[in-house]
Amino acid sequence: MPRKNQLFKMNPDIHIIDSLLSVFGLEDLEDGRYFSREYLRDQHVVQNIRDLSEELSEYYLPCKRNNLLQLSEKRVITILRQFIKPSGYKCLGTEKSVNGVKTMMYQLLVIEREELSPKEDVDRGYVLSFD
Repeated sequence: MPRKNQLFKMNPDIHIIDSLLSVFGLEDLEDGRYFSREYLRDQHVVQNIRDLSEELSEYYLPCKRNNLLQLSEKRVITILRQFIKPSGYKCLGTEKSVNGVKTMMYQLLVIEREELSPKEDVDRGYVLSFD
């Protein structure tokens, strides 16, 4: 049984994720290239997400569809993060200096399984006694 999600009425399938990634200029979830907000602006990603918003809204719960109303570069990155997370990926942002100007660079990474599940109790073999 699929896990319940607070954002989606049905988990995003690989076809919608691929459509979303192609808007960002990425080939697939394994694509390790960096991108920035300036790149998104140059590639008109916000407008392309607006064109795709009808399909994206089918996945969101009705109360969460407002994410698609007022789009910006920051919001489309949030949408990307939301759609790839159920597949075990994250979009990590790091600050880099390009030509003396600080800019946020984003990259898709696999979520480590250790981050997702609580750590198991491990018997370390230590004995602590108070005398």
